[in-house]
Amino acid sequence: MTPTAYMAKQSVSRLHEMLHDERLDYDIRVYAEVELLRRIGGAGLGKKDIHARRLGQASGTTGETD
Repeated sequence: MTPTAYMAKQSVSRLHEMLHDERLDYDIRVYAEVELLRRIGGAGLGKKDIHARRLGQASGTTGETD
């Protein structure tokens, strides 16, 4: 099983645990972070941008201006 397939089968809480577990190899933590970003739809965004996007979704705004 590839690391990507393995991470896709994990729960979000397990991925958070893996991301912050310093005992794991760096590569494993990166795969966990990528999967978390993929699930929340924030791939390629910084932490502040992801937080702002999630706040906007919770309040019903998109945060986009014309």
